[in-house]
Amino acid sequence: MIKELFNKNTMFARELLALQRTSYQIEADLIGFQGIPALSETAEDIVNSKEIFIGYYEDDQLLGVLSYEENEDFVDICRLVVSPASFRKGIGRQLVNYIVEEIRGSRDVVVSTGLKNIPAVTLYEKLGFQQERTMEIAPGVQIVNMRYCR
Repeated sequence: MIKELFNKNTMFARELLALQRTSYQIEADLIGFQGIPALSETAEDIVNSKEIFIGYYEDDQLLGVLSYEENEDFVDICRLVVSPASFRKGIGRQLVNYIVEEIRGSRDVVVSTGLKNIPAVTLYEKLGFQQERTMEIAPGVQIVNMRYCR
């Protein structure tokens, strides 16, 4: 079940932080870059974030989180986190589809991820996102900007 989350709650922020660090560490290993900002975030950073958070729950257990920011032109997916024990079970797909189908309206949806994070790039492409450009953020480390605009 997907529901909106209240990130101003410190207990939730700590729960998200634990899930986020585990998940983003796998991405860091995949792309060969330990400087992913989410790895150094604190519970206070999450509480103070202006992002909107949605979560995927199964039997009252938080298995995935997506956060986004929006304006009149587009919705920006800021983070997509899935419990490694639940990888490849469709949770990330359901969270992204929720944004595309329920939140975006007629706006584009944008996201950035590590170019070497093949599972994430493949997920977004399967959902209709197109690669726009890549940027080198550190020597040998590239991120890809993607856009959904159907």
